Amino acid sequence: MIATREFSRLFDLGELSSGDAAFELEAVAEERRAVARRLDLLQLEELVAKGTVAAGSGGVIRVRGALQARLRQRCVVTLEPVEAEVDAEFDRLFLRGGTVAGTVVLDPEEEEPEPLLGDLLDLGELVTEELALAIDPYPRRPDADRHLARYASSGDAGGGGGPLAEALRRLGRND
Repeated sequence: MIATREFSRLFDLGELSSGDAAFELEAVAEERRAVARRLDLLQLEELVAKGTVAAGSGGVIRVRGALQARLRQRCVVTLEPVEAEVDAEFDRLFLRGGTVAGTVVLDPEEEEPEPLLGDLLDLGELVTEELALAIDPYPRRPDADRHLARYASSGDAGGGGGPLAEALRRLGRND
């Protein structure tokens, strides 16, 4: 069974000549909502990407580009919305057929190519993966430190005091 992807843009590698092929992608509203659910975002207002696909020797395919996104995440301190903009570049290698045909000289500083079976490369999925890597895993509102300081001074943080800690202690007693 093949899973339906939230943002799918298939690129047929059979149409790739010896030169580069340019691409431009933009997620529509329904795709942005689906990607937001997948990445646990409150909202994905914009997702666009531009780049090139190039064939190299030995079946190596290089995808280079940049993505831009506007999104809302939940603050890890206050749980309130945090707006963010993402501008990220990407450079990914794929290997057609999944194995090296003949001798391919790869730069030891580069990532190893990902195996690619078939002649279709999903550029939308690639952009979604790159967005997932580029977003802040711990988004915080600008005033989050003030909230943390207020919490720490209330006695609830680590000192064993405060009403929450007392309620938990009472639950743990068997009297």
